[in-house]
Amino acid sequence: MNTRHNSGRVLPTTLILLAAFAAGLGLWLASQFYASNAPSTVALTRYPKPRALADFQLTRSDGKTLTAADFKGHWNLVFFGFTHCPDICPATLGVLKQVRATLQQAGAADQVHIHFISVDPQRDQPEVLGRYAGFYDPGFIAATGSDEELTRLSRSMGQLYTRTTPDASGNYSVDHSASIVLIDPQGQLAGLFRPPLDAAAIGTDMLTLARKP
Repeated sequence: MNTRHNSGRVLPTTLILLAAFAAGLGLWLASQFYASNAPSTVALTRYPKPRALADFQLTRSDGKTLTAADFKGHWNLVFFGFTHCPDICPATLGVLKQVRATLQQAGAADQVHIHFISVDPQRDQPEVLGRYAGFYDPGFIAATGSDEELTRLSRSMGQLYTRTTPDASGNYSVDHSASIVLIDPQGQLAGLFRPPLDAAAIGTDMLTLARKP
């Protein structure tokens, strides 16, 4: 009987497993490198590696355009909500107002831009949106856009929203994520501040990030 030993061949399954292992090891090493070079934070849930955002184009309350390029060169805090929101939005914007005050006192306000993105463009026209955001802090950047643009942007940031069915009078609400999104100076998704939100802890984290060389 002629018996052959395929000692010089590597089975395809083995190659696939080795490739998968190498890829996984590479991702793990990259995440460890990023984590080891990231400053220590208190309240921030940091992603293992920053994520790219989808391209988008929104309209700010002052009529200017807001795109992904506007996130670059500084840190950004982004919150999705709407002006008719009865509870979560006022509370979160109140927290962000305190965070901005902390940054201003430390002379770091220019290094962190705070964005309020309305997911209710039908009711939140630019003038209404600007007046609402400005009530909390005139330094807030308020913007909105089409549902297509808002959906693409919010999903790329890991945030969701959906409108409730209008009642007989046409009134409706919007259910939306309650986290504050952190965008790094490279314009990438870096992490989240999840509820319950602590203004002092967020302010401390943002000062730490803003002061990092």
